[in-house]
Amino acid sequence: MRLKFSSEFEPLLDLILSELPDDQALYIVGGAIRDILLGRPLHDLDFAMPDDPTNLAKKIAHKLQVGFFVLDDERHTARVLFRRRENQIFPLDFVQFTGEDLHSDLMHRDFTINAISVSIRETGKLIDPLGGIKDLAAGLLRTCSDHALTDDPVRVLRGIRLAMQFNLSYAPDLPELMTEASIYLPRTSPERQRDELFKILEGSDPAEGMAHCRQFGVFKSLIPSLMEQEDIPASPPHTLRLIDHSLKVLEYLKQLIEAPYNQSTWWFLAFRSELGRFSENIADYLEEEITPGRSKKGLLMFAALLHDIGKPETFTVGEDGYLHFYNHAKIGANLAWETAKALQLSNAESEWIRTVIQNHMRLLPFANHAKEPSRVDVYRFYQETGEAGAAVALLSLADTLATYNQSLTPEKWQHALMVSEVMLSAWWEAHQTVVCPTLLLDGDDLQDEFGMAPGKDIGEILEKLREAQAAGEVKTRAQAEAFIQSQIKGI
Repeated sequence: MRLKFSSEFEPLLDLILSELPDDQALYIVGGAIRDILLGRPLHDLDFAMPDDPTNLAKKIAHKLQVGFFVLDDERHTARVLFRRRENQIFPLDFVQFTGEDLHSDLMHRDFTINAISVSIRETGKLIDPLGGIKDLAAGLLRTCSDHALTDDPVRVLRGIRLAMQFNLSYAPDLPELMTEASIYLPRTSPERQRDELFKILEGSDPAEGMAHCRQFGVFKSLIPSLMEQEDIPASPPHTLRLIDHSLKVLEYLKQLIEAPYNQSTWWFLAFRSELGRFSENIADYLEEEITPGRSKKGLLMFAALLHDIGKPETFTVGEDGYLHFYNHAKIGANLAWETAKALQLSNAESEWIRTVIQNHMRLLPFANHAKEPSRVDVYRFYQETGEAGAAVALLSLADTLATYNQSLTPEKWQHALMVSEVMLSAWWEAHQTVVCPTLLLDGDDLQDEFGMAPGKDIGEILEKLREAQAAGEVKTRAQAEAFIQSQIKGI
């Protein structure tokens, strides 16, 4: 079998080969071989060789006139920052064999589908000592050895991610191996845990991926407070045990934000009718990154997973026999912040997640009372949530679906849609008038025209003016001046 590289990469491989000494071996290894066999686009190339590849990588970077740096001195790993035609960075990683030869290196890898190799000098001959090609054809995920996961427990998360990404089944012994290895996850770096976890959350089936994390003990090791939800039963109107509800929220959220056209359930058709015009806005919003490398989609999925993390700590049984979770949103927001920081998310990302979770119940009273939020309600909502408010509106809908499931009525769903539609339309269609109106007067005006002295009174009056503008009560400068005059009299 001959690997088929695109025309874009053939000149690159020729250049690398031209810099390689005649007596030096170099192999393409890892996920690139897998992706070529599957006909998927490449995102990087990994090379392995018997000796320290640092000097070779330097020469290649110089020839390409691109960046170069050492990733790991101890393991002799270097990266060349090749740029593709569209100027997108395409990493070329060079590493020395783990072990004495190529076979030993492949044996030390994670899964057989990632342990296929080819010599750069002979791309027509695939090297596959562990049967990765056969496993790939069978849709099977199998480890390269019985100790592959305990050697590097982050591979448990990677295995779940690969199973979701390529629709793979686990080899018969793999679930047990993953469960055994997951208890050692705390020994690995939080950054690596985070990166693999978020690849699952941003992937094709985050709900199923998180269900596998639960099954294999990942949550017990990384987010133990989440596992406390296992003990919280369903409480009306909830129809699912708490941990199942949290996972169900992810499932519904994925359907809402991806808006698949083959989805024909009544609630989805109603959602599309009310909010379908925002599909591009939602997609663009969730593609944004607060910190480079992680999208808001991943952050929202993470917030959805943790949105009820405060319930076990606030769990009480009332005299009416019902379960109560007073103040769980605020307590859960702080627990989520701690969880996010433990996984080395940035302060900005952690605060975004905390904001979403602290406000995830905020729209519920409007829906429960079939009350359309006023312009002032909208303004105050976004003053509290900022741009995370759009995520809150989406999470609120998924939470409603996962609360009621089959018992959800069209009337209750319509009320929930109405509230989120008001919030999202304000964010994307009335931002300058309702969410954040430009003040008709400023602090200088208040000092020059009304003789106010600098101080906090000016800030307080201007905030009242902005809210009056958001409410539609003040639309012109003359009205603003009259409003200010009335406020001054009240000081």
